[in-house]
Amino acid sequence: NKSAEVDYYKIRVDGAHRIVVPQTFSRATSDYLDAITRAHTFTERGGLVGYDELPLFDLRQAQPSVDLHRVRVDPAKGGVESVVRYAEIDNVFRAHDDDNKFLAFVADGALRVDVDQNDRVRVRVNQVGVELACAYFNDAVSFVPCFKYADSDDVLLVSSPHVAFKVDNGGQHHADYYGMKHELASCMLSVEVFVDLNDEHAFKSFPLEELVTESKTAVYAPDYVLQVASRQQLINLLSLAINLRNVSLFILVLFQLRRASVALEFKPQEGKVVKISGPWREAISYVLGHAANRRYDQLFRPQFHDVDAHQNAALPDFVDALCDVFTKFQRVVDGRRQISPTPKQKAFLQKIISAPECFHFSEVGSGKTKVILPLFCMAFLSNNADAHARLARGGRDKHALVVLVPEHLVPDAKAQVYRYCLALNFRSDYRVYDDIFALLHDDVLLGARPTASSYYRREPAAAPGPP
Repeated sequence: NKSAEVDYYKIRVDGAHRIVVPQTFSRATSDYLDAITRAHTFTERGGLVGYDELPLFDLRQAQPSVDLHRVRVDPAKGGVESVVRYAEIDNVFRAHDDDNKFLAFVADGALRVDVDQNDRVRVRVNQVGVELACAYFNDAVSFVPCFKYADSDDVLLVSSPHVAFKVDNGGQHHADYYGMKHELASCMLSVEVFVDLNDEHAFKSFPLEELVTESKTAVYAPDYVLQVASRQQLINLLSLAINLRNVSLFILVLFQLRRASVALEFKPQEGKVVKISGPWREAISYVLGHAANRRYDQLFRPQFHDVDAHQNAALPDFVDALCDVFTKFQRVVDGRRQISPTPKQKAFLQKIISAPECFHFSEVGSGKTKVILPLFCMAFLSNNADAHARLARGGRDKHALVVLVPEHLVPDAKAQVYRYCLALNFRSDYRVYDDIFALLHDDVLLGARPTASSYYRREPAAAPGPP
């Protein structure tokens, strides 16, 4: 007797795998359910599988209906339809007992969509109310489809394959407006560190399109300075900017991604085929420093906090100025910045800068990871003469800073350094690496500060010309 093959879904519920034979089977749904139930905690109560008190499907049936849906969310306020008409969210669960309640998982967060009796749509991300909007951050970055928090002016930039923003097909939003015949993300490559089969660290270039995942990035009012918690967020935001045809957002993200990358490579042309053209090529040339644009300088300079403006200040005055910059990164809650360094923390920062040797301090107390660590890194990236004289400790000027933290604090330490150290000193050419093995790459230079980069890799500085 030949046994009949049965299509089934494998899901993880209450920490154990369950086999579900659905009424209708989909390979894409099967793969998604397997991945999403591993990443999030699904529970079963009375035969109903649900998430966060919302029942999703009934396992008491021999062949339950397990389907994923697509939900459309319109802007909460009018006047932005010329930029973002609506957002479509894929792979959405519908509640088992209510056809007006939906659940989706976007960038490691739960997104709830509820429809009331008046057909009004309510959207929540991790239980916090949001609404679809079009953000005008400042003169440099504007007209960005996003989710705005319902109770504040802060916004959430969502980059996910499950969320598609439907924008106007006219003007710059038309797919062929910039004359691109190839997707830009496939023409940009990033050198990544990986461990090969011999357990040795090696480097390989990957097209950015292969590195894109999903993430959400909060941007806080009133300054709307771009702050990311990881390099992966920058890659995802760059993909979002390309998909939205938003060149200004592309430029801002590329500035920061370049600082956080071992090496970025571009393929502007292959033989006679031009792959990067129009404003995209101009934007890349501008970020790499190959083309001057005073108008762009005026727009993007304010997006970077200047910690080089206090070169000759005494250390106490410089620390005060540095803490003022640190405070500008913070979210405003009830009219006040969320974090403001205390006098005790300022004194401790001066102590570790002035210490006669590498300073070791406890992980406990005084907000070491969230306050002291980013402030110390910001001080190192500045040009303050007093601070660097003390950091030299009687020797040569220091051009590289290595931070070692306990293993359980590594993710938080990386996030804090990325948040505060990528948006400093417009046009200052420095690098921030979150993997010490990046130092093995030929393009990573220690000692003298790095020089300008070509389209492909860093080149030595040219000899100075005549005055």
